[in-house]
Amino acid sequence: MAKWRQRVVVVLVTLAVLLPVTAICVYFINPFGAKSYDPRQRIVGHAPYRIPSRSMLPTLEPDSIVIVRAGAYRNRGPERGDIVVFSNSGDGSHWLQRVIGLPGETVSIEDGVVMVDGRELTEDYVDSGNAIMAYSRQMEPLEIPRKSYLLMGDNRDNSQDGRFMGAISDDAFIGKMVAILEVE
Repeated sequence: MAKWRQRVVVVLVTLAVLLPVTAICVYFINPFGAKSYDPRQRIVGHAPYRIPSRSMLPTLEPDSIVIVRAGAYRNRGPERGDIVVFSNSGDGSHWLQRVIGLPGETVSIEDGVVMVDGRELTEDYVDSGNAIMAYSRQMEPLEIPRKSYLLMGDNRDNSQDGRFMGAISDDAFIGKMVAILEVE
């Protein structure tokens, strides 16, 4: 066998052994701080999620695919307006909703307007036609506990969210949505 062929074989065999071993090590080290066992999040730091429902219309269409960055909130909490994936404590499924209220704030809905600490929240992402039901128009003031956040879907009439579940602990966050993939 020619010397160059031997070198190519050695390089290929080395890669065939080193790449899987490296991937396994990275998975267990979890450098991105992923709270999921999904290898894409633990090794690459990102994972795709398909949107199954209409709860985020008009921002996200059903069957859209979004990219979520794992460990985005490892060193800091989310900001108002972030779209996050969290683990539903009831059944362990992953849900995607928008951050509306931050720890220590009081959130209410008055005549269809979200109020945060008595001030109107500007929500360009909510279509007024998606907020006509009684539970989308009124919500008693809710004080958000420490290390918790109030999340809501953009389609207020078709979203099982913080109005029903209450605030979500920051321990439940899987990651932050960072991109929407164009699906044809």
